[in-house]
Amino acid sequence: MTPPHTPQHNGIAKRRHCHIIETGLTLLYQSNLPLKFWSHAFQTATYLINRLPTPILHNRSPFHALFGDIPNYSKLRIFGCLCFPWLRLYNHHKPEPRSRPCIFLGYSLTQSAYKCFDTSQNRIFLSRHVVFDETVFPYLSFAQHPPFHSQFFSSIT
Repeated sequence: MTPPHTPQHNGIAKRRHCHIIETGLTLLYQSNLPLKFWSHAFQTATYLINRLPTPILHNRSPFHALFGDIPNYSKLRIFGCLCFPWLRLYNHHKPEPRSRPCIFLGYSLTQSAYKCFDTSQNRIFLSRHVVFDETVFPYLSFAQHPPFHSQFFSSIT
């Protein structure tokens, strides 16, 4: 146990924690996602940090040092971008759409899958088969074009 209000005793753990927080907040800020997605941003930040090479490990990643394998960088995608997961397994009827526009929220911690958030159903899907459009950020377009009621109230005041 460290004494209260003495961050100098925390050392490396404190700096690592700050690194995760700053990276997660950066992911949220760049994708313009609301703070309700903070847990997904911090999980993604940890996922990314564990796969980045570090000079402390002689330019190897923590993942490489722990498992002996080089991480698969081809799986990395831009946080908060538009994605289209294959939803056939989640559908109850054949005529339902096989995919819907979703927002990429990171990587599954237990499976080799991506986490995709469907804003229309307010639901997270895990899917291994996803098509990404890394040039479109749905929440960024929401911020640039606020809903009608925001424009209405700003015009009144």
